[in-house]
Amino acid sequence: MKKLYATFLIIACTLVSLPCNAQAEWKNDFSKQGETLKTVGRGNCAVTDGVFRSVDAYSCFGNLEWKNYTMSFKARAPKDAEQVQIWAGFRAYNRFDRYVLGLKGGLQDDIYLMRLGYMGTDEFLRVRPLGFHPVPGEWYNIKVEVCGSRIRVFLNNEKEPRIDVTDKNGNLAPSGQVTLGGGWIETEFDDLVVTPMKEDALKDVKVVEYRKIITPQEKENKRQQERANYRTVKVNELVDSRTDVSLDGTWLFMPEYQLNDKDKAISVATDDKNWHVMSVPNFWNPIRIWLHGETMPSPTGPQPKGVSDTYYQQETVRCEGYTFDYRKTKAAWYRQWVELPANVEGKNMTLTFDAVSKVAEIYINGELAGSHIGMFGEIQVDGSKLLKSGKNLVVVKVVSKTDGSASESGSAAIDFFYSSVRESEKEDGKVSAKSNLLKDIAHGFYGDEPAGIWQPVKLTITSPLKVENVFIKPSLDGATFDLTVKNHGTKKNQFNLYTDIVDKETGSLLYSKLSLQKLVLNADEEKMFTYNINGLKPRLWTPQHPNLYDFRFRLVAAKGHELDCLTETSGFRTFEVKEGLFFLNGNRYWLRGGNHIPFALAPNDLNLANTFMQLMKAGNIDVTRTHTTPWNKLWMGAADKNGIGVSFEGTWPWLMIHSTPLPDAKLIEMWKEEFLSLLKKYRNHPSLLFWTVNNEMKFYDNDNDLERAKEKYRVISDVVKEMRRIDPTRPICFDSNYQAKGKKEKYGADFMNTIDDGDIDDMHAYYNWYDYSLFRFFNGEFQKRFKMVDRPLISQEMSTGYPNNETGHPTRSYQLIHQNPQSLIGYECYDFSNPQSFLNVQAFITGELAEALRRSNDQASGIMHFALLTWFRQVYDYQKIEPYPTYYALKRALQPILVSAELWGRNLYGGEKLPTRIYVVNDREDGTDLKSTLLRWEIQDETGKKLVWGDEELPAVKHYGRCYIEPNIQLPAKLPSNKVNAKLVLKLTENGLPVSENEYNLLLADKKWNIGQVAGNKKIVLLDNDGTKAVFDFLRINYQTVSSVREAVNSKQKADLCVISGLTNCMNEEKELLRGYQAKGGKLLLLNSKEAAKIIYPEHITGWTMPTEGDIVNMERNDAPVFDGIGVLELRYFNNNKREIPTACNATLHVNRNENLTELAGQMKIHAYIDGGTPEDRINRINSMRGFTLIQIKDGRGIATVSTMCTEKAETDPIAGKLLVNMINDCLLYTSPSPRDTR
Repeated sequence: MKKLYATFLIIACTLVSLPCNAQAEWKNDFSKQGETLKTVGRGNCAVTDGVFRSVDAYSCFGNLEWKNYTMSFKARAPKDAEQVQIWAGFRAYNRFDRYVLGLKGGLQDDIYLMRLGYMGTDEFLRVRPLGFHPVPGEWYNIKVEVCGSRIRVFLNNEKEPRIDVTDKNGNLAPSGQVTLGGGWIETEFDDLVVTPMKEDALKDVKVVEYRKIITPQEKENKRQQERANYRTVKVNELVDSRTDVSLDGTWLFMPEYQLNDKDKAISVATDDKNWHVMSVPNFWNPIRIWLHGETMPSPTGPQPKGVSDTYYQQETVRCEGYTFDYRKTKAAWYRQWVELPANVEGKNMTLTFDAVSKVAEIYINGELAGSHIGMFGEIQVDGSKLLKSGKNLVVVKVVSKTDGSASESGSAAIDFFYSSVRESEKEDGKVSAKSNLLKDIAHGFYGDEPAGIWQPVKLTITSPLKVENVFIKPSLDGATFDLTVKNHGTKKNQFNLYTDIVDKETGSLLYSKLSLQKLVLNADEEKMFTYNINGLKPRLWTPQHPNLYDFRFRLVAAKGHELDCLTETSGFRTFEVKEGLFFLNGNRYWLRGGNHIPFALAPNDLNLANTFMQLMKAGNIDVTRTHTTPWNKLWMGAADKNGIGVSFEGTWPWLMIHSTPLPDAKLIEMWKEEFLSLLKKYRNHPSLLFWTVNNEMKFYDNDNDLERAKEKYRVISDVVKEMRRIDPTRPICFDSNYQAKGKKEKYGADFMNTIDDGDIDDMHAYYNWYDYSLFRFFNGEFQKRFKMVDRPLISQEMSTGYPNNETGHPTRSYQLIHQNPQSLIGYECYDFSNPQSFLNVQAFITGELAEALRRSNDQASGIMHFALLTWFRQVYDYQKIEPYPTYYALKRALQPILVSAELWGRNLYGGEKLPTRIYVVNDREDGTDLKSTLLRWEIQDETGKKLVWGDEELPAVKHYGRCYIEPNIQLPAKLPSNKVNAKLVLKLTENGLPVSENEYNLLLADKKWNIGQVAGNKKIVLLDNDGTKAVFDFLRINYQTVSSVREAVNSKQKADLCVISGLTNCMNEEKELLRGYQAKGGKLLLLNSKEAAKIIYPEHITGWTMPTEGDIVNMERNDAPVFDGIGVLELRYFNNNKREIPTACNATLHVNRNENLTELAGQMKIHAYIDGGTPEDRINRINSMRGFTLIQIKDGRGIATVSTMCTEKAETDPIAGKLLVNMINDCLLYTSPSPRDTR
């Protein structure tokens, strides 16, 4: 591996010594119509009408020796373009090693800089907001200065650069041409000018970037205007027996760095006209949550991960718009004036803060009324003795860190835990925890010390006798109530309790009666009263029918007047574990879900909550998990109303993860107390189906200290036991990603018998994203591997990647650092490529995986696919949110009644039988059986025209059951064209009514597309060791068989092409014969002969890797002739009409990079994280799992094509056939050595 890196650096560093072209200036005004261009890519580049135009390709200009220079040009998108996407490059030595610059409009409006590198050395350098929206039709002037390792990018003749960075790994792209184009949106360029720069030209130039700065006076003017608009909260009259007054809205605000005087801050006498304002609820600093708020390492320092640069910048702009400096604000004072009416005297008055982050002190009229430490816990303050009629002052001091220290930059907790996960996955991995992490309180996945009154605030005014809370424990015909009442007064109080139950939708009264009478509470006494109501016939709550009721609990005095009335919205439903499955309202229930919705991005946006959940419902997504941070009342209420079942996750993801030490015991107690308080707060929500303690603690599997792991077990088990006491009505998931299987064997039965590890097994699975092919799970492997008889088996994370929220390209950190998308779509993953490639592939994998799990897992209990909020454009804006293709794939896959085709192969010849099973899955919510059904199938072309069709009858399917048939579907022999993108459409009806529809993309080809496409007058000799003759016969390729290498290369053969297939060994004499034959102009095609190829070309081929699955291959050079007629993403899933993984390659070759070797196609193992590190580390890591499946080697006057592709499937897969035909024709057309490929 070190040799590989050394060779790589020699190539790069040699370029540094090349002289810079000495001319003063190089220009191209594109006035030469039809100018010959050196173009890279499948798209089009041309000079017409005085401009250079490009789409899906780029052209190279200048010399490879150019090193330090200024490049300037102007560019625009055509006026009728969808958006502006201007892409260019510099120091482009070839297509793999170059800098890429983008000016991105659309929903992003930023300027972007990265460096492409071979074998994993891609690196992101900078993204900066433009501050304006680029408009199609307008010209934009761009100038780049690249000098040494420093890069400056200027826009529209501005004096200061928009980007000014130093690339510490700039030696990886030290010289090269300039490029224009490459984006998927058509772009026009003009006036390209390249001017040399001296090597030290920027030596004394100060590093600076353009910023629009608001002057101090402008900020002060804004502050004065905002302060003048502040208004006191006025309560004019009390409403009935209970008055709730919202204190949300504008509060006065003062950072502690501007006022560090408590007495002055809390005093009613203080003149607060010089205070700022702050909206409540809100954070005073930017929301930096997992994915959307994280940063990643880069050669220029931490950069946003790129799931949404727009949201990241919006949050920055929100906080930069404050009239104080949020970066300096570690603690702050809030003030709210409240004016109360005269009749509040003698009332009970309670201030409730749903949540404050992280330390709060509450003062009322100058007196300390309460304090709290925590980010999620509710704070209740009794203000009965401090509040009065007239004006009152509520002051809250908020501190962002629990230890009072200055905030560290970055998301320390997230960054640490990521690194700990990686380290402890290694053999004998040892992890040392950062001390600050063990002192911080639970804060979910929020980073950068979120601070402020971030959830709603209200004042509740009641009589001294008050209903404190109620726990509603529903059944199917009634409920049990635990009602807690407190007498805050100084005298004994007697009262009666009435219960009203009102249908929230219709307003009809389900129940209204006296429940308990002649109850007595002494002064300052609190008591819980338990009673039952049965025999009702309520409309039950289910995700499909989220029927809600208002439960009113009225305390009525003996004389008949109402003392207090608490209204709690809830529903009637049961959710339990029986027979190792879930049961909802007595029926077996499969969780059809999606995990991770945008609560944390906008925790107080009710419009977004309702809009997103309605989209979920329309997409058949009925269940979710409160991942990254627990929800608040607003989002839980929206889940109740919209019918979204919830797995409620705890507040401390990755607590005690892997081999990390236990946090301080006091900190554990604080976490437990806060988390358990949330159970009491939310246990009346019918949408809340089960509790999940935390996320991916994994100590039970990965802590190498068994005794420490047992102690961690005890900590969580104690919490689970307390959870059961607080809420005995719901199942519990011990940890999201916990499976009980094997734990008794590991820890001993005696120990595990003392542990309560919940009720549910949850397996996080990232199939086809971090590991394995989705086809591996077509036969029920999920439940075979993980199911235990008495525990429901689910996956609360089943992921296939994360598109960004603006274009749909892969999230940047995965694209450039971990390089998971490269495994799926190769070079189509970058931001200049068409995002539809990634969106369509993700939709295919996610949808197929979801259907496979539905078809094959009758003993499992559901899946929540991940990450739901990345399946939408502008997920943070309820007015503009728009689903990506994955949403629609899941909408089909998660139908309650699912008709689903099991298709192992998708590329087929016309006239053949479609090898498939058609399944019907019945997960109806009401628990009813599916009667016998009629299946209508159709094969449609891309216009929707039916080519063939038919009907099949299917038997009845019991609830929670599955059945399948193997229909006789004959594909059309006559196709509209040689190659057709077709669809299999399925429509299922019961009693004539539609119950399910589905569709699947197929690639159909006429056999004549491949058969007879090799010239018959060419002499081809074939040394066949694996049955390739049958393939040649099918393709009607004229050939002559030979029995040895010597015979194949014998000059008397006068062969135009020598094909060798399945050769597993090669003697030295044979090697010399083949090399000599090629050097003299011979043409070789080696098919599935990796062992021999390594012997023949030891300077080029160093070894090979057997792919884990081998079902996905990507083009390295999509403009190569061998891919003519083949779509960019069609080198995958080669079909052999069998029920097995449709492999496209048999091995991946490791090669030495040099000018005589051309990589045409490659395969990268599906893999998890590849963290940062030196370029050498990354090259070695990626080289271990990436290789090439199709290469060309030039030697002397001849050429050799070496393929490990599964072209033996040419008889059943038309793409395999076309590839083989193209390889043969490409070799035959080769005439003489070409100049060095400098692209």
